[in-house]
Amino acid sequence: MKLYIGVKAVITEGEKALIIREAAYAEGTSEGMWDVPGGRINPEETLPFALQREVREECGLEIEIGPVLGVAESFIVINNETCHVVRIYYQCEKLPSEVRIGNDHDKYVWVERREPGERLYVGEVAEMIKKTA
Repeated sequence: MKLYIGVKAVITEGEKALIIREAAYAEGTSEGMWDVPGGRINPEETLPFALQREVREECGLEIEIGPVLGVAESFIVINNETCHVVRIYYQCEKLPSEVRIGNDHDKYVWVERREPGERLYVGEVAEMIKKTA
């Protein structure tokens, strides 16, 4: 079984947090679901470097990384193989930059941090957003 460690950014601006909707792609497992930017770390990367890289790739933003909000894990199937995925969520502040969605996502929305709404979220995303309020 493969182990993947991922970093996730709950990006805030004022009372809002950014969410992005996953599109269809080769290793996508949550098409149509809402998530926060982030992804797998590479073996040579530090956690902050990987988080900055993933955020730039997925939504084009520059961020200031804050504290860890939480850690979660799940066992999911990627390319017909069960994988153990560990996700580390960070609170991040948006720096001056504009959202530009990458190829793995098809839409973005800024939601209320206190109540992110009744969307179809990936795992614990809504809970992590509420922790920033």
